[in-house]
Amino acid sequence: MVNRGRINRFGPVKGDGFTLVSISLCKFLYAFYTLAIGPLLVQIGEEFDIGLRIQSIVFPFNYFGQIVIVFFVGLIADKLGKKAIHLLSVVLLALGACAFTYIHSYVLFLFLFLFMGLFGISINIIADASISDAFPERRGLYLNMAHVFFGLGAICSPIVYNLVLSRTGDFRTIYFVLFILSLAVLVLVTLTRYPAVRDETIKVNVIAELLKNREFVLLALYAAVSWGTLYAISGWIPTLFTKDLYLPGRLSNYSLAFMWTAVIIGRITTALLSKKYSEIAMIKWINLAVFFLIALSFFLDDPVSLLVDYLLLGLLMGTFAPLTISYSAEIYGRHSTTRLAVLFATGSVGMLVIPMLIGLFGENMAMYRVIALTSVFFLVYIFVFRRRFSDGTKQ
Repeated sequence: MVNRGRINRFGPVKGDGFTLVSISLCKFLYAFYTLAIGPLLVQIGEEFDIGLRIQSIVFPFNYFGQIVIVFFVGLIADKLGKKAIHLLSVVLLALGACAFTYIHSYVLFLFLFLFMGLFGISINIIADASISDAFPERRGLYLNMAHVFFGLGAICSPIVYNLVLSRTGDFRTIYFVLFILSLAVLVLVTLTRYPAVRDETIKVNVIAELLKNREFVLLALYAAVSWGTLYAISGWIPTLFTKDLYLPGRLSNYSLAFMWTAVIIGRITTALLSKKYSEIAMIKWINLAVFFLIALSFFLDDPVSLLVDYLLLGLLMGTFAPLTISYSAEIYGRHSTTRLAVLFATGSVGMLVIPMLIGLFGENMAMYRVIALTSVFFLVYIFVFRRRFSDGTKQ
């Protein structure tokens, strides 16, 4: 058996700063891949002459594999270590990105999204687990900082997409850029020393224990709702501004970059506030504000006011991923890989279902109004958080 500790410890570069940056750049890579899907949907729809309902199939293909793979990630981590998963996943994501430039069939696109989704989420979940293990005393702060890198990847993706599309005229080129970025991240990961922990394997008994914990189950379902809604908005922004509000495609793509700029600002602010306020207290208040903003978007029918509303939502909703990940450790602090696997699996269900449903109903109704209906979920959780969760105390 390969010594997983030896692989994790291998690397000539020491230091918490380098570890944080190199592992966080894995999240940048995953975000760059994922957020390119929004602009790609517009071009794919035009090239293959397909409507929103057929386009929405991209989401289950991209996220179904992610739901499945997270439960195998821990098994591989137990055998090889988290660093080995990052190395393998980055290589396979790079190969998928390279293959993307040669595909001219919508069906093949779908299967490539499935393939890349498998290894993209492996990169992402191991990054969060590694950061959580490396900085246990200030987990909330460093997870928020790592998620800032995710936001940077999300901002760069639509901007780079517009640049390569204007230069080459081929939307496929965006993933060739991803291939180049993957090679750069691969070098950094190779140089990095990862934290070595003993409880990396996915344990069935731990999953059963987590599913008996009501607070954890409610938090996991909230991850599905909040992550799914955020990805529905960011996934469909280029389409809804083009379809419903008649903006040019390039400007619609930049609106996605603006939204994720707001996400970064929100995550930095939350990282600073985490020194003073508990994660659950921030989740409660942010959830309340998100409910009102999403409900308000139903009545906004001009691009400026709707974009402002989505920028505010990005500012707030972008904090849910690091906050729920961090608070899950407060509920159940052991077995980080298993805990995060369950949390990411439920989150991925929401990221699969909610964007797909919005695409299905968006052909017959303005998409921003369909998105606004998700405010019902956040209304329900106003009462759930008030009754089931306490402020500032560990469960």
